Amino acid sequence: MTARLIAVSGLGPKEPAAFVVETDGPRLLLDCGEGPEPGRRPDFDAIGRVDAIVLSHGHADHVGSLKYRDRIGSPPVYATVPVLSRLKDIQGHAIPIRGKADVLGVAIETGTNGHAPGGVWLRLAVGDGLLYMGDHSPESMLYTFETPPPTPTMIIDGSYGNAEETIEPQRKRILDIAARGPTLLPVPPDGRGPDIAIFLQQQGLDVAIDEQVRSVAAMLTEAARESARPESIPRLQRLLKEARRLDGDSPAQGAMVTHGGTGDVGVSGALIKRWEDDPKVTILFTGHIAAKTTGRRLVDSGRGRFARWNVHPRLTDNLALVERVNPSRLIPAFGETKFVSVWRSRVGPRKVIAATPISL
Repeated sequence: MTARLIAVSGLGPKEPAAFVVETDGPRLLLDCGEGPEPGRRPDFDAIGRVDAIVLSHGHADHVGSLKYRDRIGSPPVYATVPVLSRLKDIQGHAIPIRGKADVLGVAIETGTNGHAPGGVWLRLAVGDGLLYMGDHSPESMLYTFETPPPTPTMIIDGSYGNAEETIEPQRKRILDIAARGPTLLPVPPDGRGPDIAIFLQQQGLDVAIDEQVRSVAAMLTEAARESARPESIPRLQRLLKEARRLDGDSPAQGAMVTHGGTGDVGVSGALIKRWEDDPKVTILFTGHIAAKTTGRRLVDSGRGRFARWNVHPRLTDNLALVERVNPSRLIPAFGETKFVSVWRSRVGPRKVIAATPISL
């Protein structure tokens, strides 16, 4: 099946994901995100009318613009069951976490991405073959990552550019901070949230989680079990049984893992309002903090702290993945354009694509 790829949004800086695959049959949109900076959406006119949207996972920068899909023809949505279950007002079509699917005549293979419950990479039988990694990580103790098969054209997660720090010192850094006293950790619940909570509990800390984190942990023992490493299931079960319940009225105690990675919503937003002026409570952010958010304000002012917890691949991880997938063309997504030269110096003679459209 002949095809063409158009990166409407997702190449260059950390922009919402939106990749159009044009075939001699249907037009597919891979992800339809919003953010991570407030109000950032793909150009719907550039997307045009599509026949289906296929999702890699459920984070806002990959699904947040689904509410505007009437502007691109109100196409049906295809995603794994755990991702569909967390989408509001959308009854989509299920694709497997591991396996093969047919989307309007396009064969798609999926595998776990190590990043989120129900999260997958997508391998499309179009052109010579296209692999869309979405977001992925091989380092998680909670989520399982499966290496996809060889594919000629590969869109890879370049979010961390040339960063090389492994997650081990990051875990130690976060543990050292949380062990000193009450620590609030605003997190995406369907990402690193349960991963961090399990780790801190294993290290002997008193851990509290809110209902959002608790519901995702439960999902990972049930509908999203394929996304979890087998050894993490009893750890999740222990977390569900022993972690204190956290809400907006909870006392400042132990390591408190709560949804709302930028500190603006839900329990994290309520607790930050209570404790912003209380120096005894550490407010610790562990992932991307968008501009003009509470988290950015707190970190920039020195009231909040930042310590990264890897949820994307390091450069070394990506180079190893490229060797195994062996693409002839590589498209680094979600990273600054300044790293294109790094990619070209490290993956030659493979061609590094920095702009589209391209024929597949």
